[in-house]
Amino acid sequence: MEQDGPSLPALLDPLVPGRECGTCDACCVSLTIDDPELQKPQGYRCRNLVRNVGCGIYETRPETCRAYYCGWRRLKWIQAAMRPDVSRVLVRMQFERPVADQPVRLGVVFVLLEPASLKAEGLAESVAAAVAGDVAVYVSVPGPPGYTSGQARMNDVLQHAVLTRDKPALLDVLRRARSQGKHGNHVPVVLKHRSVAPPGQS
Repeated sequence: MEQDGPSLPALLDPLVPGRECGTCDACCVSLTIDDPELQKPQGYRCRNLVRNVGCGIYETRPETCRAYYCGWRRLKWIQAAMRPDVSRVLVRMQFERPVADQPVRLGVVFVLLEPASLKAEGLAESVAAAVAGDVAVYVSVPGPPGYTSGQARMNDVLQHAVLTRDKPALLDVLRRARSQGKHGNHVPVVLKHRSVAPPGQS
């Protein structure tokens, strides 16, 4: 299991060459979009999404969508096999400041979209690379459509498995984290710009 973690400059590299969104629609379903032009709670398909094609308004999509790229597009140390629609793992980035007077650091959230996510090629290696690189690593488990996800920081509990290169142990930790997150406290997503009924509701 590869342990070489990323340096901070690598985390901020431009888009990874050769990786394209194509027909992947993971972010169009799994994420909450709360833009003045478009509102959608996580777990529901965006109304502009065309199956097997992608975004139906790609050229005029809202700025929130235009500026967003998942970790697979942005981080070259996320393995190539981890494309979200293939792996069923959506890698998100979040910036955080652990201490007030310290510089902003990048955290990485591995969203395990379904049970099959745990079998994704490259998942263990990508998680290990982040932990070894002292990047804040989170596991996120989606709630029911329209509800928040469960999320937990994993660095401490993964440290031993990464140091000993124990891939089965690392995956077992992720498996238990997903099980706990699935049964966690999920609350309804609240959109700030305006109230939008989920698809099928008036």
